[in-house]
Parts: sequence; structure tokens; C-alpha cells
Amino acid sequence: MKKIIFVSMHNTCRSFMAESILRQYLEDTHRTDIEVISRGLVVLFPEPVHPKAADLVRQSGIKIIDFKASQLTQEEVEESDLILTMSDDQKEKVLSEYHGYKEVVTINEYANNPGGVIDPYGMDEEAYEKCFVQITQFMQKIWNEKLGGNNMIGIGCDHGGYALKQAVIKHLQDKDYAVKDYGCYSEESCDYPIYGKAVAKGIQKEEIELGILICGTGIGISIAANKEKGVRAALCSDTFSAKATREHNNANILAMGARVVGEGLALEIVDAFLETKFSNDERHIRRINMIEE
Repeated sequence: MKKIIFVSMHNTCRSFMAESILRQYLEDTHRTDIEVISRGLVVLFPEPVHPKAADLVRQSGIKIIDFKASQLTQEEVEESDLILTMSDDQKEKVLSEYHGYKEVVTINEYANNPGGVIDPYGMDEEAYEKCFVQITQFMQKIWNEKLGGNNMIGIGCDHGGYALKQAVIKHLQDKDYAVKDYGCYSEESCDYPIYGKAVAKGIQKEEIELGILICGTGIGISIAANKEKGVRAALCSDTFSAKATREHNNANILAMGARVVGEGLALEIVDAFLETKFSNDERHIRRINMIEE
């Protein structure tokens, strides 16, 4: 799990806004691979969030958690994967006063945007609104370009595919793919159509870009997925088929049989499927349209 900390001076405004925005992105897309918190560099007591900041977050439709300002600790720094500060001086303070961090960068640097986030403390509502807009724009870019956005990989299985699914998830996360696990979550006997349709509906709702399904043979779960409109689930047991179905059929779900392919070959098939793009050739587009009719 990736752990992100947003840091501002007192943790009552800017870092709270950034945390709230990312938390909502994660909730809306059912992402569980990222943990997000916000902290301050000078927090003398657990002060509540600034009312103007809370109002802006609430008015944008973002759910507000029970929030109190908290001091950044050394333990949190060591456990984090990414620390995003609101300004250059805050970044320097983290670098000089803490150790054991993996990555410390300003939020605008991470979003590849010039200029830091304005500090609205003590200013009027217009300044708070400008600050919120800045953070919202930075977070949208970070979400889409750095954190996978909605272009994540959905994965599902039945009990027969559970062990292989866990290996595939680890493989994907090691390669920095964002993964959404639709279940099942144990080797207890279950019904494959539930999970085949869950991933298929994730494709339909654009929660995920591509999917992976695993059952004993891969047959039943792919049939279930293909009942859903717009889904093209391809059962593959070799890398050639995985590449071909992406190039020619623009398949959006890969299906595999855990009792057919071993873990090593399965991971190679996954790589071939995910790394191959649709050809966009006219003849293949025509044939895909015929499938959809």
C-alpha cells in the first residue's frame, strides 16, 4: 500500500484540502491501494480545520471526515512513500528536521506545475477559493498522471483462481500498476459469475481501464463477463494470444485458468496483454463493431 502525507505548516487548511480531495477520489473509485493523511509542521494542539476551508470542501460535494490538526511525526515520515508539501520552505523544513523519508516534494512540483499553493491564512474568502482551485487542479493532475486515476486494472476470481490472483496483484503492484480487487477474497467455495460480472461492470462504469479474471479454467468466468454489453473478455493461455487479442479485438478483459497455466506463464501473459495496444486498423474496428451490434 502506498502511503501519502500532505504537509502544511499548521494542518488546518491547505493540507486538509488536499487530503480531502484525494480521499474522495479514492472512495469514488473504491481504491484501497493508497492511504492518505495530512499533517502539520507546527501543531501545538489539535486545532479544528479552518471554517472557510471546511466550507469549500463541503460545497464541492466532498465528504468531510472528523478532522483535527496533527503534528508530523518521525515514525510517519519513515512509514510514508510520498510527502507532498504546500511550499518550498515546508519541503526544506521536512528535509532538514526529519530523516528516513523516501520522497519529499512540493505538490506543484509533483503535478509538474510552476508556482506553489498560495497561503490564504488571514485573508478573505476569495483567497481561500483561489487556494482551493489551485489544490483541486494540482490533485486532478496528480490523480490522473501519477496515481493511476481511473486507468487502473480491475481483477476478480473465484476460489479456484484466488491464489493466482494474489500473485498477479503483487506482480502488478511491483510494476506500479493501480489495482482494484473485486474479489473473491479467500479460497472458500464461491460462484464465478459474481466476480466475472463485477469486473465487467467496472469496465462499463469506467472504474477501470482493463480487467483480469481468473477461475479454474478461465472459461466460466469469461463467459459471465462477456454477457455484459461492451465487454470483450478473451481467454488466453499463451502470450501470442494475449498480444493478438489486444491488437485485433481490443479485448478489455484477460481471462486465465489457474488450473491451466502456472504462475510464471500467467505473469508473462498478463504483461503481454497489458503492454500491447489496439492496432486501430480499419478492418479490426469494423469487426469489433460487428461484435457489438
